[in-house]
Amino acid sequence: MRRPPLPAPTVRQLYALCWLLGLLAGAWLPACLLLLAVLLVLDPRLFPWRHPARSLLVLLLFAAGFLPVRHLLTPPSAPGWTTALIEAPARERPRLCGHIRSVSGLPDDRLRMLLDGVRPEDVPDAAPLPGLVAWTWDAPARRPLVGQTVCLRAPLRPVHGLRNEGMQDWSLWWRAQGVHWRLWSRGERAAVVLEGEGSLSGRWRQAALDDFWLALLPPSLRPADVEERRRWLTDHQAQAALPALLFGDRQFLSRDTLDDLAAASLLHSLALSGQHLALAGLLGLALVLAAARLKPSLYLLRPRLSLSLLASCPPALLYLWLGNAPPSLVRAACMLFCLTLSLLFITGRTTGPLARLAPYLPRTTTDCLLVALVGICLVSPTAVLDTGLQLSALCLLAIGLALPVLRRLLPAPYETDDLPPSRTPAARCRAFVRRLLHRAAHLLFISLAIQLALLPLNILLFGNAGHWFFLNLLWLPVLGCFVLPAAACGLALALCGLTDTAHALLSLAALPVQWLLDGLHWLAAEGLLATPLLPRPHWMAIPGCLLCMAALARRLSLPHGESRPHGARRLLAAGLFLLAGSLLPPLTARLFSEVRLDVLDVGQAQAVVLRVPGTHAGDAPLRLLIDGAGSFSSHFDAGKQLVAPILLYASLPRLHAVINSHPDLDHMGGLPFILRHFRVEHVYDNGRPARGKQADKWNELRQELPARPLARGDRLPLGDLADGLVLEVLHPPRTETERWTGNDASLVLRLSRHGHGLLLLPGDAEKPALRELLASGQDLRAEVLVAPHHGSAGSFLPAFYEAVQPREVLVSCGFMNRFRYPARKLREWLAERRIPLRRTDTEGQLTVRWPVR
Repeated sequence: MRRPPLPAPTVRQLYALCWLLGLLAGAWLPACLLLLAVLLVLDPRLFPWRHPARSLLVLLLFAAGFLPVRHLLTPPSAPGWTTALIEAPARERPRLCGHIRSVSGLPDDRLRMLLDGVRPEDVPDAAPLPGLVAWTWDAPARRPLVGQTVCLRAPLRPVHGLRNEGMQDWSLWWRAQGVHWRLWSRGERAAVVLEGEGSLSGRWRQAALDDFWLALLPPSLRPADVEERRRWLTDHQAQAALPALLFGDRQFLSRDTLDDLAAASLLHSLALSGQHLALAGLLGLALVLAAARLKPSLYLLRPRLSLSLLASCPPALLYLWLGNAPPSLVRAACMLFCLTLSLLFITGRTTGPLARLAPYLPRTTTDCLLVALVGICLVSPTAVLDTGLQLSALCLLAIGLALPVLRRLLPAPYETDDLPPSRTPAARCRAFVRRLLHRAAHLLFISLAIQLALLPLNILLFGNAGHWFFLNLLWLPVLGCFVLPAAACGLALALCGLTDTAHALLSLAALPVQWLLDGLHWLAAEGLLATPLLPRPHWMAIPGCLLCMAALARRLSLPHGESRPHGARRLLAAGLFLLAGSLLPPLTARLFSEVRLDVLDVGQAQAVVLRVPGTHAGDAPLRLLIDGAGSFSSHFDAGKQLVAPILLYASLPRLHAVINSHPDLDHMGGLPFILRHFRVEHVYDNGRPARGKQADKWNELRQELPARPLARGDRLPLGDLADGLVLEVLHPPRTETERWTGNDASLVLRLSRHGHGLLLLPGDAEKPALRELLASGQDLRAEVLVAPHHGSAGSFLPAFYEAVQPREVLVSCGFMNRFRYPARKLREWLAERRIPLRRTDTEGQLTVRWPVR
């Protein structure tokens, strides 16, 4: 049987793609302009020198997407009362009130609510905050309902992300959802007061979720208090996964469970998407089969497939409401509706006004995907910036590329059999085994295609190469054929009041989940599940990989004897061009020798990366990590989730040296992960033991490595000796170790070139240590100074700054930090002398370069 090759996109599809590129340009204009230029050169139907009218239309569509998204992403002006509220002490902070728009469960017993109309409680006539406010409630005492009014006392902050080279700015993700402010509270500390009954829809959804949770619990725990029920669900992760699978609620799942699923490339199975709408499809098919039993003439109106899809639309809408409408589920529902309308028109009459629509209706997976994306973005233009929707769209695009290749390379068994199928039991068994193996091969091939399409984006955003992707071959059939249907039937029984029967069914549904989690836990304990650290690619690798996949799919889908390689060659050339562009940053670092300083944006902490030329020309630069940030949150490992991804951007997990100025958590907390997972040649510290949180871990690690303590007089030559680069240790003295402790025992490092000071790093040294430095008579002059102790007033000593004579001062501090760093005295002193002050909280990552050769 002749199979059609992968079709080329139509001009209308190219127009839609240009509009979507314009939407993305609202956040990433240079990148999208480059991709638009590649698209204009790639397709002959858009060549500007051949079709100027089409090229002009492309530019207009691009601008039509860019302008509204850029406007929507611009932070709105805040009412005047926000300034006084943000600066007010905690005890004098007024209560804020707003209406709850949505409620979602987060891992580790947290809730996230989106609030609108937020204003102070004591000023009811005040102008509300523009946009939405994201309120995260850690260890919530109760669960709010959509439509209720909430009042609480919590710190209000603008949405702000950490901006580092090659890292996603998550504040952009928030602004894309219309969220411009955030609140955080824990337990009853915020004195939360809820008013109102909530909306009817919110009450119904919460009642369904409560009945489902009740059916999950064993009968002996149902009369127990809320805290005991929560502990049971937290301890039984398989049961806690069922609400995540059915409702998208992850409140009682732990971060460790999600990390194991992510490492095994199975986390997507918890996201509500097209696989969950298969339940609606099965229900629609059952309804059609039952109706056809009663009235067989039903098939004369439309084929069974069209009727089944039409019957599945109402259950799909119901599930969309039940799952709280996440972007991936909305995309799947839109595709279902588009496909249903398309089949209804295509299989309908061939005459009449509706027949003229047939050429414009979506027919393939790619068509339905593009129509769904356009429909979603017409309603909400910034939805295209949602990471979940991007991953979901890439999955569907990979499936659309893989299906023509599958039909060409792996035809169905009954299409390749020369003889008619036998009716003997043995032959039927062999045919069943062939069909089963054929379906398994299809699933494995599609999983591989999805993994290849997502590989650059997964590594860039999550650092996950997905080498366990083949587990989808075992898990997804069990999930779709047993776990999800059993969980849905359990929900139906629970809603009917048959709680005991629902509990038995849900216990069966949880068994495969428990086996999966036990297997992943064993793999993690054996060290087999951990994803190796890989260099994070440049963004150009994402479209480059997709274009190369499209070229390969185009070529492999061609029948034997048919050669039309020109389209595939252009796709391959464009893909290779983008992939070559993604290699420019590391090549540039090798070709152009320079000293580079990066003060990373790590919040109220400090991490500095110093790059110097290698020993020989053309060698990779030597990288030194000085301090590794840290966080007091138990949910956030600064080394794993922040510092390591920055270091891995277009680089291997290698460091010439790691230096810890002093073992405070905000300078040391991220180093254990770096030291255990990176190849580090040298480790240095100030020789003092750590105290407080994570102290035992750090003290054991520095003994295990071992770490070499540094003191005044030590000199560390860097790179080629001809370059004259030396890292000098100015403090603390090698003696008087009992005198210099805490912040004043910080290593003070000076980078010089042939004796000329380039950089001074004083760590958290305060006035006593700075005075001792001045008294020592050492040369403190440096072009760039990283302000001691994040620019605090306790470390501001004018005589020290005059001795350093910096041409600019850098400060590592958190956005709107509670210490008000950098101090007002420092800002005013530098402003009077016209010395530039650069801060990570306002500029993001700070970079300074010095040419060497």
